[in-house]
Amino acid sequence: MEPTTSKDELPDHHCPVCGKQQRVFLRYPWYICNECLSLAEDGDGRRLKFGNTSASGGFCYNYPEEPELAAQICYSVICLIHRRPVLVTEARFGGVVAQPLPSSHVATKDKHGCVELTRRTIH
Repeated sequence: MEPTTSKDELPDHHCPVCGKQQRVFLRYPWYICNECLSLAEDGDGRRLKFGNTSASGGFCYNYPEEPELAAQICYSVICLIHRRPVLVTEARFGGVVAQPLPSSHVATKDKHGCVELTRRTIH
């Protein structure tokens, strides 16, 4: 028999970026609130927007200030919020979830579809 946890026994959750109290999701213990997610940017300071590719899922990102660029489909994105790295992915049942990136995680665009956007582009 699995132990049950009442809602009152769950720990408080606060957005790790702004500190605002949020609803607890045990699957995503350090998730970033949507308001802070809207501040996500690449290494050049261009804002990013994330979403699902269809009603059945899939994950993509684009640059809302550059609508002529097509949405890029991938598995996850490493980007910046307040110059700190975060990992943005599709949530389990759709939607998008962002969490702080552990400092031990080193990633670049790889065979698993993780796109790293924290570096500045040399023009």
